[in-house]
This record gives sequence, C-alpha cells and structure tokens, in this order.
Amino acid sequence: MQACRSIALKTVGIIVNPASGRDIRRLIANGMTVSNQEKRNIVVRILKAMDALGVERVEIMPETTHIGERLIRDYQQELANLQIGMLDMDYIIGTQQDSLRAAGIMAERDFAAIIVMGGDGTSRIVSKACADVPLIPVSTGTNNVFPSMVEGTLVGMAAAAIVAGAVTLEEGCQRAPRLELLDQDNNVVDVALVDLVVVDASGTAARAVWEAERIREVYLAVARPTSIGLSSIGGQLHPLESGCGRGLQLVLGEGDTVVTAPIAPGMLSQFSVQSWGEFGPGQELTIGFTPCVVALDGEREVVLGPEDVYRVRICQRGPLVVDIESTLQLAAHRHFLVSHAGTG
Repeated sequence: MQACRSIALKTVGIIVNPASGRDIRRLIANGMTVSNQEKRNIVVRILKAMDALGVERVEIMPETTHIGERLIRDYQQELANLQIGMLDMDYIIGTQQDSLRAAGIMAERDFAAIIVMGGDGTSRIVSKACADVPLIPVSTGTNNVFPSMVEGTLVGMAAAAIVAGAVTLEEGCQRAPRLELLDQDNNVVDVALVDLVVVDASGTAARAVWEAERIREVYLAVARPTSIGLSSIGGQLHPLESGCGRGLQLVLGEGDTVVTAPIAPGMLSQFSVQSWGEFGPGQELTIGFTPCVVALDGEREVVLGPEDVYRVRICQRGPLVVDIESTLQLAAHRHFLVSHAGTG
C-alpha cells in the first residue's frame, strides 16, 4: 500500500482563516459558527491522513490564534512521516493581507497544493496570489459556495494523491472562472470567484452584504439553486451550468419578476428583478449604478464615485481547484491505497 512509502516531493501549504464564519450574518441569521477549536480538529484530521499516506512536509500560515504552533506542540510526535512547519513570514498583521502574502510565498516556493480553510472571501484572497498552485478550499465560513464542506480526512487523502502524482493536476483539477472588476484604464482592480454585487452604500464599514433593499446589480460566475448567499438569486432565476464559461448579470429594481432566494442561512429574501442575461468571455458590462460600493464574494471592498466608470468581465483563468471526488475516484481506480502481500 502507498501508505508504507514516503513521498519526498513538494510541500503542502495550509491557510486557516481564524476569523471566518464570524461576521454580522451570525447576528441576523442562524448561521453555523465554526470555532477555532473545530478548525484545529479539521486540520488534525487532514494531517493524520497525509501522514498515513506518506506526505513528508506541511507548512501552516502563522496567524494570531496560533493554531499551527499548537498543532506542532500537540501532534508532531504522533506523526510517522509528516513534518509540520510554520510558513516563514516576516510579520503578520491579523488581516486578510496575511493570507494574500502567505499564498504568494507558497506559490513562489512551488508548493504542491494549498489547503484553504474559510469561506468564499478567504478563497478569493488566496486565489489572487496562488498562481497555478492548486487550491483545496474547505468550508469553515459564512458564504460557502466556492469551498466545499468536506471531511478533513478526505481532504488529506486527496492532497496526498496529488502530491504523490497518483492523480495529475490535469486529471484532478478544474480551472475556476472569476469575475474581474476593471477601472477606466482597463486595469483589473479586484476579482471575485462567485459574485460581484453593486450596493447602494457609501462605505465598507459593515463589510458583509445582507440588506436586500440596497442591492442594485449582481454579476455571477456561479449560479446554482443549491447555493446560499447572493449568488442564489441567480441560482433560482437562471442557473448556470457548471463549466459553461459564462456569467450572469441581474439588474434589480422595479420589475415584474420577483425572486425569493436564501441570502444567508435561514434567511429568505425577495428581490424585484428588472432584467437579467448571460454574458461570455470578451464581453465587458458597465456598472450602471453609481455612487456605490462593490462587494466581492460577500464583502464590501471597492468604493465608486458618481463619475467612476467601471466594468465587469468573466475570465476563465481563475485558480486551479482540486476536485476531491474526482481525485479520490481516480486514486481508487489506480489502487493508490491498495497493496498486495509481499509488495509493502
């Protein structure tokens, strides 16, 4: 069995957002809270699975609650093959910039994969700097359209299959699309992996978007009827087939179409839709409501003035994402976890 062998190849990175799943939506909806203790438990299961399958090196992003340091203290002696290290970062400041910098370092060092624990916002930040290092997004946040809610043991097994080369990146990964926000000079100001939302607001103080009456325009890279969050508006009205390569624009306001959608756990809101339509690569749609705040994957990020002319496009060159189910199916087909007597 492959677990008997050591995989002396690339390092796996782990980025845990200790603040994920704690925004204002916890107060206005009955959303699940994932404690830092549970995040730690998930990482333990990931580590034990990778250790059993011979992965040799993991590095964890340092953060203010010291999850990684405690894991090294409490579990390193239990691991037969795997060495746990802290990613070498000169400083941390306790914001999303730590995740951005960590992903950049992991990309520069050509890590085998980056396991990202958080919500849509955490995955978005990491995707901006990870280059072509594949992501394994694990849901521990509020909006969880992009990351999967998956058992940590399976995450570790999929990571080991990728590290060992039992499943290649071409076989086990999919290229996710992303939405790009362009300024007047055609610069990419920021990106979103799920939804880009135009909000009638003047600032970013309350970062999460939950007031339905303030939403003016919605641009989607993902629109599934099974999603929770702002992308569910499109998911209920005009679902996008996975991998179709197209986006969806919704203009909200007085209209004949009313959509009821779950924008937060336990919270269904109604939206009056003036118009909607798909758009594809090569099309750039101008934001029609200013001044406004642009929210990216559920968090207010960019303030636009009344004279700003910004556009949105969909790009097919988003991050590489490990498809855990496909990866484990292929690994099983190739007997990655199977051995025969005398072959050790």
